Amino acid sequence: MLNRYPIALSTLSLLLAACGSTDPSREYQSALPSEPQITPKTEVQKSATSWSRQATGNFKALLPCDHCEQHVIHLRLNDDQTFQLSDIKRWKQRHRENLVTGTIQAAQDNNQQDKQNQHPSQTTANEWLLNTENGQAYARIQLTTHGLKFNLYKQKNIQNQQKIETQVFLHPVESMQVSNALKHVDIQAEHVQNVEVKELNDPVMAHDYFLAIHNQSNQALQLHASDLILVDQQYQEYTAVVDPQFLEPIPAQQKQWIKVSFNYPTSAQADVIKIK
Repeated sequence: MLNRYPIALSTLSLLLAACGSTDPSREYQSALPSEPQITPKTEVQKSATSWSRQATGNFKALLPCDHCEQHVIHLRLNDDQTFQLSDIKRWKQRHRENLVTGTIQAAQDNNQQDKQNQHPSQTTANEWLLNTENGQAYARIQLTTHGLKFNLYKQKNIQNQQKIETQVFLHPVESMQVSNALKHVDIQAEHVQNVEVKELNDPVMAHDYFLAIHNQSNQALQLHASDLILVDQQYQEYTAVVDPQFLEPIPAQQKQWIKVSFNYPTSAQADVIKIK
C-alpha cells in the first residue's frame, strides 16, 4: 500500500509536465536575456575582413640590378592586415637590407568617394596599398592568379602616388626542406608556387626554386649544377638546371640568392633538396 503513493505522484507529475509543454520554445525564449544591440564595424574592421579572403603568405623576386650584383625583394603579407618587407641589394663584398613594416589598406579611387562607404564584400578590388608605420604609402600591390604585381613608390616623391618605379612581379614561395652536406654553409630553399610552369615533355615540368646560400667559411664557395639534387617522396632523384649567372663563386662570409629548376613529373611530390 505504501508503494502506490510514489507511483501515483510520479504519474501525476508526468501528466502535468506534458500538459505544460505545449509551447516550450516560448518559455525558453522568454527566459533568455535580451540580446545586446550590435554596433556597426569600423571601416578598418571591414577592410580586415575583406583582406582575410585575399592573398597571404610569402612573396619573393630575384631581380637584376644596374648598380649592384643582385636585388632581392621579400614580402610577407599577414592575415591581420600587416606586412613585412625586406629589400636587399648585394654587392661583391657587402649587402644592404632595408626592412619596412606597416599595414595593408585597400586602394580607393580618390575621385569616387562613395566607394569608401561601400562594404568590401560588394567590391572586387584587388589593389592594395602598403603603408609604413607613419602612414605614408610605400608601395602598391595588385593580386593576380600567379602572384603579385608590385609597384614601389619613389622615396623622393612619396607624397605623389602617381610617380612610381618600374613594376616588378613577386612570386608566392613556400619553404622547402634542405639536406646540406657542406660545412660552414647555411642554405635555405623555397619552392616558387603558382607559376606558369614550362612544358618540356608531358607530363614532365620545370619547377623553380629559390636558394639563399650563406657562405660562412673563410674561402670562396663554388657550386655546380651537379651539386644540387631534388629527391621526391618516392626517392627518385632529379638534377638541377641552373643559369650560369647564378653559379658565380660566392665570396667568403657572403650571402647570395640563386634560382634553380628541377624537371620532374607533375605527379611527383618533392621531398628534399640535397646539397652534395
